Amino acid sequence: MTTIGILECGRNKPEWLAEHGGFADWFPPLLNPVAPDLDYRVWRVIDGEIPNAPDQCDAWLLTGSPASTYANEPWQQQLSQFVIKAREHRPIVGICYGHQHLHAALGGRVEKASHWGVGITRYDIGRQPPWLDSASTHLGADHFDLIALHQDQVTVPAPDTQVLASSPDCPLAVTMIGPNILTFQPHPEMTPDQVTLIYDLHRDDMGEELWRRAQDSLDQPRNAQLAARWIVDFLRSNPLPPTQSTPSGDAA
Repeated sequence: MTTIGILECGRNKPEWLAEHGGFADWFPPLLNPVAPDLDYRVWRVIDGEIPNAPDQCDAWLLTGSPASTYANEPWQQQLSQFVIKAREHRPIVGICYGHQHLHAALGGRVEKASHWGVGITRYDIGRQPPWLDSASTHLGADHFDLIALHQDQVTVPAPDTQVLASSPDCPLAVTMIGPNILTFQPHPEMTPDQVTLIYDLHRDDMGEELWRRAQDSLDQPRNAQLAARWIVDFLRSNPLPPTQSTPSGDAA
């Protein structure tokens, strides 16, 4: 059984926990329909919980967070130290904040964008990674339609980055860093019921027009299970860390 260590990088609001759970709770419902044999352990890194060693789990996943990577708080520094070590031993997946943190920790740059990324957004797939299961129906899909929720985004990718999917407003939306790190800026794990509350929370920050467009978009179809299949195929391909493989791809 493959055990994924979920590194929880943010806290949900206390009044939302009973109905929606915490950030780590959203990943088993995303991945279990594709891979019911996965197991999970959670470290609340935002509270200073850091795994003792990279080999405690078979793979690692960094969640979303309202934090900014460039705040550089102590827990973020500890997380950076851990992922720098973990990339030499295990595959890593990063989602939204996790995507940003991995790029920043490994030599890229994250900045506040001039606009919010919100609403169900289309990300065109520009490159089919070699580890996609050739027997699966998702091979050859040309886009993701996923929930966006971010103002920060990666502006300079980490070295040895391949861009797999992008949108006009988010050119580094789905990436690989080296052979064993997969990252998504959008949120395949979030549902419209969850994100509508967060959009409401940031209504004044977004402005009325953008808030309304984001909320109206939530009725559109999503293909979160496509992202789940990519994540599972990536993990099942057992990608070797950089010290055990020859880096592939070009810098974005």
